[in-house]
Amino acid sequence: MRLLSVGVIGYGVVGKRRIKHILQNKKLKLRYVSDVKFKRNFTNKKIVYFKNYSDLIKSRPDITFVTLPNYLASKVTKLCLKNKIHVFCEKPPGRNVSDIKSVIKQENLDKKIKLKYGFNHRYHGSIRKAKKIINDKIFGNILNIRGVYGKSKIVTFEKNEWRSSRKKAGGGILLDQGIHMLDLINLFAGRFDNFKSFISNKFWKYNVEDSAFALMKNKSGVIASIHSTATQWKHKFNIEITFEKATLILSGILSGSKSYGQEKLIILNKKNGKFYKKTFRYYKDNSWKEEIDEFTDIILKNKKVLNGNSFQALEVMNMVKNIYNNDKEWKKKINDKKK
Repeated sequence: MRLLSVGVIGYGVVGKRRIKHILQNKKLKLRYVSDVKFKRNFTNKKIVYFKNYSDLIKSRPDITFVTLPNYLASKVTKLCLKNKIHVFCEKPPGRNVSDIKSVIKQENLDKKIKLKYGFNHRYHGSIRKAKKIINDKIFGNILNIRGVYGKSKIVTFEKNEWRSSRKKAGGGILLDQGIHMLDLINLFAGRFDNFKSFISNKFWKYNVEDSAFALMKNKSGVIASIHSTATQWKHKFNIEITFEKATLILSGILSGSKSYGQEKLIILNKKNGKFYKKTFRYYKDNSWKEEIDEFTDIILKNKKVLNGNSFQALEVMNMVKNIYNNDKEWKKKINDKKK
């Protein structure tokens, strides 16, 4: 069987992590890597390195992994699709709804070319267990969801990093990290269309938010709240899903930094008047590997992208937009700075 050739555009932290798991997949062959910080182009027997991503695209790999800043993500994804290259793009899909819509327009020109976005939280053990419980209706219907996802800063590496610029990033912590939790809320309870929110950049004072509080409701009556923040001095991931007959608590999530605590799923309920607690613990993060293996299988067998497809990416970008726009003061602040 012919191996699928792979190119990776963006050799940062995420790009390197993707490469690690690409190399572990026996159906893939890493052929090309590009990054603007490469000081020269050089070739070895296995991999060709480029400074310019357009040179990588001209080489026509079967799959390209796009691990670039937000302001380049949609542009490069469209260029790959136009050149009949399957694309795996990291979240978010761009800076705003317009970016993802422009990608979908290009995607629709050739349905044989596959596009997947990297919402790897869907592949964590606790998330999959929670989704199965929801699907099986073990505890009845969902009543409400509460989520907190926070870290201690926006800028991770450099003082003038693109993440602190609205023009380049499109948004702050909600778009960068909170988007994962919004995607999970969508996964658990379906589409939300009613939003209330408060947004702040009070602490870091960048031109993007460092804290976002949102309350949302869907047509089934499920109410969800989220706090996405870059002022959580001890990193935190927590989702509480309340059902008619029990509560699920997803506490901690395995990550590269190991700073969000042990990943657990806790079930709290009562039987015959007695309180019960059951805890499932997860010790290994296979999400990055499983995402890549699944996408490889989708391409080889011409299957549909069910997790991380462009429709789901558009849905979550619309959620981000609604949260920003429902704080009238924040919306005015953004619009004033555009003038």
